[in-house]
Amino acid sequence: MTKSKHLKLSLIIILLIFFITAAVGVSIRLYPRWKAAELTIEQAEKITESQYIVPEGTTVGTRIIPPEGYTRVPAEDGSFGEYMRNYPLLPDNTKLPVYDTTTIDSDFTAAVFDISVGDEGYQQCADSIIRLYSDYFYENGQYDKISFMFSNGDICDYNSWRKGKRMLAYGDYSFMLPAALPDDSEQQYRNYLKEVMRYAGTLSLLKESQPISVDEMHIGDFICNESHVVMIVDEAVNDKGEKVYLFGQSFIPAVCFHIVYNIDGEGSSPWFTQKELEEQSFRIGGFSFSNGDIRRLKDGI
Repeated sequence: MTKSKHLKLSLIIILLIFFITAAVGVSIRLYPRWKAAELTIEQAEKITESQYIVPEGTTVGTRIIPPEGYTRVPAEDGSFGEYMRNYPLLPDNTKLPVYDTTTIDSDFTAAVFDISVGDEGYQQCADSIIRLYSDYFYENGQYDKISFMFSNGDICDYNSWRKGKRMLAYGDYSFMLPAALPDDSEQQYRNYLKEVMRYAGTLSLLKESQPISVDEMHIGDFICNESHVVMIVDEAVNDKGEKVYLFGQSFIPAVCFHIVYNIDGEGSSPWFTQKELEEQSFRIGGFSFSNGDIRRLKDGI
């Protein structure tokens, strides 16, 4: 073989490798596949004794009781509040399951949601909240409401996804294009969520939400800054109109969504008082926030 032919063959091979690599890269980006992690469920030594925890309770509403003098704020049938209050929990005192099959002992953990986590560890703080919103809408057939913003500001909606459109994203640039057949399967819904979790986060939640006051807070609202986000899981009120709240979170590495104890409060309580949240700064789940970080999705929940 002559030198020129050898060079041409080498160039063809290099180009083939380049195009194959590019095609594989595009395919991975266009066609994410969600797979549930094999979580390890194990008991911990009792870290915190709390008068607010009923070990036999299997849901948020039956596991955690309000402080004396408080009753849960009524939740409408079919509402997100009812959905969260009835969310199933793992057994009391379960270690926090991590996506990589490890577990974490945490003084902050009051109750752990019985929720799957993707095997690649995308279901972190903002991702877990997006997951809960989406699952609620999906289970109620409200597909048009399953729509979330990437951190670059572009929208990825499930209705378009299930009709065969896909998002191609590189860095800060993304666009939607027809790239698949229509698919209404639950697997494809999970694939959609994985795509959103890849490119959404606290920054995108900040963009698609607006600040609210402590007085306006209810289940489904969240407290968010550029570093972390926690969501209101439940609320109770006394006869003076004073409220207390439960907060849930995930974090890095991706763990099951869980309700946190109010470490800075009194009596090993998972409840945070309205007065505490009115302070200029406060901590939830080990993360610092200010009262200007309280937010609600612009389209509500």
